[in-house]
Amino acid sequence: MKLLRRMNKSNNRKNSGFTLVELVIVMAIMGILGLAVTGFIGTSTKQYKYASKDVDLQYEAQLTMNQIGDLIIDAQKGVKYEPATVAAPVEVASADPEAGYVATASAEEGQAEETSSEETSSDSKLIIYNKDCTYNIIYRPSEHKIYLRKDTLDPATGVVKADGQGKESLMAENVTGFTPDLSEAESKNSVGIVVDFKAGDKKYTSKQNFTMRNKVPTGADVEYVAPEEPISVHIYYGGRDVSGQSISYVRKDNSNVLEFTSKILGGNNPSQEVTWSYTGRAADWNGTTFNPSGNTAKLSIGVNETSKQFVVKVTSKEDISKYTSVTINVVDTRNWLNNQEMQDVLVPGATRKTWLEPENIKNSGIEYDPDDFEWHIETYQYIDGTKIKINNDNNLNDNYGVLNNNSEEKGEYGGGNYLSYHIDKTKHLKGEFNQTIAVTSGLNLYDKEYDLLIWVTLKSDPSIGSNIITLRCRPHN
Repeated sequence: MKLLRRMNKSNNRKNSGFTLVELVIVMAIMGILGLAVTGFIGTSTKQYKYASKDVDLQYEAQLTMNQIGDLIIDAQKGVKYEPATVAAPVEVASADPEAGYVATASAEEGQAEETSSEETSSDSKLIIYNKDCTYNIIYRPSEHKIYLRKDTLDPATGVVKADGQGKESLMAENVTGFTPDLSEAESKNSVGIVVDFKAGDKKYTSKQNFTMRNKVPTGADVEYVAPEEPISVHIYYGGRDVSGQSISYVRKDNSNVLEFTSKILGGNNPSQEVTWSYTGRAADWNGTTFNPSGNTAKLSIGVNETSKQFVVKVTSKEDISKYTSVTINVVDTRNWLNNQEMQDVLVPGATRKTWLEPENIKNSGIEYDPDDFEWHIETYQYIDGTKIKINNDNNLNDNYGVLNNNSEEKGEYGGGNYLSYHIDKTKHLKGEFNQTIAVTSGLNLYDKEYDLLIWVTLKSDPSIGSNIITLRCRPHN
């Protein structure tokens, strides 16, 4: 029995639960922890809101400055600032900084309300004049906002059209100040802008200078005058401006006369009087002459001239510091192709060849590369003593023009009669590779007489071409 009583007492102690004192202590601890967590969350939220307002103001300031700057930079006729004609509204402090602006009041409202009229305004404007419109950047202190309005102008009168005034669109808010600075607009072509922002107890000021592309006055009354272009001297050859350039000239068997003209641009009707000069003639006896006359000059390269480069210079008489020149590289291509085997007549079944001469090409002033040449061929037929160029409208297929390297092309003349052209790259006697073209006449090519004209041009400069080799093709007698 005693043992049973002890066990019952032990079980009663286990099922008794917490005492009131224990519960009070636990609740006090939980309350302290809850207050700490709540305070931490509240502080973090306030810090986040504070930082977020700062970032928002800076973002709005940058966006506003970008929009204003784009308009100022492209101003075409003028920029003008119209300050407010009455005192700007005075901000009334709010009892709750989080509430922002509560009310505004004009500094003159307490003195005389009757002073306000349609001719007075607390708004200030920055007006940007273009050829066909104006952009009005309007600061309205009563609303702490900046608006943008585009007005269309009458091109005949320069005033706003009857239906040309646009609607105002919001450009920025939370603005407490807008101050354009036009003091350096005409001297340095620069406009300064200062905009003040405020949201609650946060403030931010943005300052920036914008340089205009055009030289414009600071009012709309002065007509836009394009900036004067600097004076520059130009020299032309073949209708192309070659000022300060280097050109190549292919020497011919007959006349070698290069004609240049000059022109002075910019400024206010600059004088066109110039002085010509040139350098490069090898000797006085070689026949090369230079004949200037007004705004033209002619360089005649003599038959015995050995110089490969000339420089023609033209200088303004009015300002000798203004001049330009062109360098002429004379390329003698008259012996690029060897004519040794082409002197004989090509008869049916025979083959004739011509090839590039590397040494002659180097001596002409061109850097030799056998892969930098393009072959050309034209075919002419004699009909009743008249030389006629053959094309797709005639019997022989269109096999003249640019030929493919390392290939064979055939020009057929009815029933399988043909002329074939084969181009190959072979090794020269001195170890250098060169290009060779071989022309073969078909066995069945009878009763017709042809001339084949063969030449090459540079791939890098197609205006430079070699001497033309003529191959006469005759049938059997």
